[in-house]
Parts: sequence; C-alpha cells; structure tokens
Amino acid sequence: MRRSGAARPWARSSGALSSIGCSPRASRMAIPTGVPPTSGSRWRSWTGVLAAGRRVVLVGSTASGKSLVALDLAERLGGEIVGADSRQIYRGLEIGTEAPTVQDCARVPHHFVSFLEPAHGYSAGRYGKEARASVLEIESRGRLPIVAGGSGLYVRALLQGLFHGPARDDAIRARLTERIREEGLESLRQELGRVDPEALEAILPGDPVRVIRALEVHELTGRPISALRRERAPEPFPALLFGLRWSRPALAERIASRLDRQLARGFLDEVRTLLEAGLPEDAPGPRTLGYRELIPHLHGEYSLEEARRRIALKTRQLAKRQETWFRLTPGVHWIDLQEEGDFARAAREIEDRLDRARERP
Repeated sequence: MRRSGAARPWARSSGALSSIGCSPRASRMAIPTGVPPTSGSRWRSWTGVLAAGRRVVLVGSTASGKSLVALDLAERLGGEIVGADSRQIYRGLEIGTEAPTVQDCARVPHHFVSFLEPAHGYSAGRYGKEARASVLEIESRGRLPIVAGGSGLYVRALLQGLFHGPARDDAIRARLTERIREEGLESLRQELGRVDPEALEAILPGDPVRVIRALEVHELTGRPISALRRERAPEPFPALLFGLRWSRPALAERIASRLDRQLARGFLDEVRTLLEAGLPEDAPGPRTLGYRELIPHLHGEYSLEEARRRIALKTRQLAKRQETWFRLTPGVHWIDLQEEGDFARAAREIEDRLDRARERP
C-alpha cells in the first residue's frame, strides 16, 4: 500500500491532536420532533442532573440510528456528543464510517470524531482516559454529555476503566496461538472455564484475543484475571445507559440501504484516496470494515457487486456481535424501533427518563 511522497488530504498542519472534528459530506437528516431545538422547557434544570453525575450513554449496533437520536437529544437539551466509535476517529474515512458531517458539527459540538490520521493507532485505554476528561469538561460548562457509539470496549473503558495487568509475554502468546491452530479455540475456552469461569462468561464466542489474554495473566500471576480486575478496578463513572434495538430483518435492510448510499456518495473514491496516501501496511485505517473489502476490488480481485456482498455480510455479523456485547452490559434500558419515525419517540423516552432521574434525590 505504501507509495512514498503521496499527499494525505486529511493531514493537518498542527501537530497537536484535537478530539473535535467534522467531515465534509452531505448533512444528516433532522428528526421532526415538533419541539424547538432550544425549547426553554427542557433547559430548565439540567444543572441538577449534572450535579447528580448524570450522563447519557447511547449504544446499539451499527446502522441502528444512534447518531440521529443523539443529535436530536443534544439540540433539545443543550448537549454535546462524545463519540464512542473506534473507526470514526480517523480522518479521511468519513463516508465509510458514517462519521458526523460538517453540518452535524455545526448543529452540535462533536468530540472524538475525525481527529486522527489513519496510520495511527488509538487504544481503548487511552480513549477511556481522554473521554472521561472530555465528559467532565463538558459538564463543567453546564452542558449535557451524550456518549454515542457502538464500540463496546470504548464504552467499557469510559464507564469502568480497563484492567492493567502484567505486561504481555510474547512466548506465552505464541504458544497459546499455536494451540488454537492445532486444537481449536474451544479447547482453550474450556481450559479458561476451569481456571476462571467468570472471565469466560464475559468473553464472546469466537474471540481468541481475550481468551489468550486471560490465560496469559493466569499463567503469569497464578490468579484469575477476573479477581485481579475487581481488586484494581478504577473508580466507576456513573451514567444512564440506553440502547437502540431493531429486529434482525429490519436492521439488515438498513445496513443494505446505508451501503448503497455510501457507494453513491463516493465511498470508492474515498478508498482510492486512502490507497494513494502512502500509508504503511499495518495502518489501522485501511483495515476498517468496508475499506478492506473495497481495496481488493480496486486491485481487480473481484467485482464491485462481490465487494458489496462481502461488506453487507460482514456488517451484519458485526451488528450481531455488538448486540450480544451490549445485551450482556448491565443497566442498559432498551428501546425497540420498527421504523425511522421511531427515532423521535426514542429521543422523547430518553428525555423523560432523564427528567425522572433529575427529580430523584
């Protein structure tokens, strides 16, 4: 992929990273609510909510409408949106990741979107620390932070923090990885179930990375990683959690129609620009879902229709994993949706629950 000297159109002159960014594509639709964006009736007592440590976290699978509902809430309640999407952080990937638009950012301030070059890594642990600081800064100005995104590990890092255990041991990891190749992942899952059933319960099937880490920590310390997490857990970061949920067939239709819109909007050109930018082979940006399927198409390996089929399939699989992750997340109030007209209802339901939270002592 590397081509020396290629221009990087998303590069900025400043060396400092900012967590606020916008993207240069068409505006998102507004949700018709019948309520003025700055309705005085909803500005009346948010200082009480903020004093009580209330924050909104809106989760759900990809294509569930989180960004639309968050925009509506933020406009009506005097809020700012804190992104929790591990791919929308990259500049130059706005179309394929459905990042907030310039118009979205003009309506409501956004944080943690389009601020990092696609060659750079960004860990969930770093996100957790920096997003906490951003939320507190938003609250210090009397505004309501609305965290919205589908990256479960980012949300966990923000609300619970991440466990910092012993340093990785490459020899142990190589041995466990070889065992997976020879014995299969299920064999290691069974082993983990014997030494740390609590950790195994929290790991999704098909996730070798977390299985290897849990077994690695147990081998290095002689103790379950679940016990170490409890002992070293950071101070919790309280918030009110809401989730958007669709039926599988309805979500599949939304995924397909969104992909068609992205391709019509210039997704392929965005991927071409990424290819021409001289990124290193291990850059995280091109490994993003959608981009990694369109790159072989541009290299002539298969048709655009085949690329589209692969993206749609893998996006549905991603949505299923996200649904499972958030279903196992405690404290989420789920809102079931059937059509786009339900977005306004979802925003009102969240608003009503925030009002009730404000009224509690």
